[in-house]
Parts: sequence; C-alpha cells; structure tokens
Amino acid sequence: MEKYLIAMISASVTLLVAIIGIFGNMYLANQNKKRELLIKKKEIEQQETKFLLENLKGFWEDQNQILKQTLSTASILTFNEDIVSNEFQSEYKRLWELIYGELPMYDVPKVEEAMEKIATLAYKKKRLDPKNSKAVNLKKKEMKPILTKLALRIKETSIVLEYSKKLQKRINDKE
Repeated sequence: MEKYLIAMISASVTLLVAIIGIFGNMYLANQNKKRELLIKKKEIEQQETKFLLENLKGFWEDQNQILKQTLSTASILTFNEDIVSNEFQSEYKRLWELIYGELPMYDVPKVEEAMEKIATLAYKKKRLDPKNSKAVNLKKKEMKPILTKLALRIKETSIVLEYSKKLQKRINDKE
C-alpha cells in the first residue's frame, strides 16, 4: 500500500510539473509573441516616420522659402521710404501674390493675419504723397511692430525649430 501511495504521489508530482511546464511554455511563448509584435510595430512606425520625413522635406523647404520671401517683402515695404521706386512697387505686387497665391497653400493663419495687416498699411503707405517724407516715416513706424510680429509668427511656424527643441529636450533629459 505504501508503494502504491508513493507511486501515486510521484505520478501526481510528475503530472503537476508537466502541467506547470506546459503553462509556463505557453506563457513564455505568449510573451515572446507580444515582444515580437511590439518590435514589428516600432519598425513600422520608424519606416512610416522615415517615409513622411522624406516626402515632407520638399514641402518644408518650399514653405521655408515662401516664409523667407514673405518676411523679405514685408521688410522692404516697411523700410523703403521711396514709395515710387521700382523696388517698392515690385514688392508691393509680390505682397499680394504671397497673400492670395502662395501663403494659403501652407496653412499658416497667424502669418497670413500679420501679412494682412502689413498689406493694409503698405496700401496706405503707397497712397501717400511721395514728397511727404514725414507721413512716409510715420507709416514706417506704424509698420515696424507688425513686421516684428510677422517675424515672430514665422519663427513659431518653423517645424525645424520645433523639432530641434524636442531633440534638445531629449538630449537634456538623458544627461
């Protein structure tokens, strides 16, 4: 009877070890699958990010070029005191091309808003008597703060600047 009891206990322990082994293997296999899926997901996300960056690079370069031209045009219209010069007239025309033709494609409403204010003041400046230098200078003084606001709005829209700030934060967090 004692041998029978020992055999039963031994068989039960063996069965218990086998069951624990089976469930342990199932658990480990499940954990490995989850880890593999997580690695795959990260790889796909990295590929998507790389794809987006490669394809958006041209767009961002064009956007930065237009924003640079926008600031240049606004600066010339603000600081040029010879309102009948070819430069002033040419940039005045360029102002409207930017406002109605190019800026809307880049979805920069704060920049567009500042440019609308510059346009209003440039229109008033253009209509002044070119011989009245005092009035032209007053308009220039009125335009300067809006030009500064435009420059800040352009800076705020810089994706490269935003990315470099995030990168700097990551570097600082690691230190």
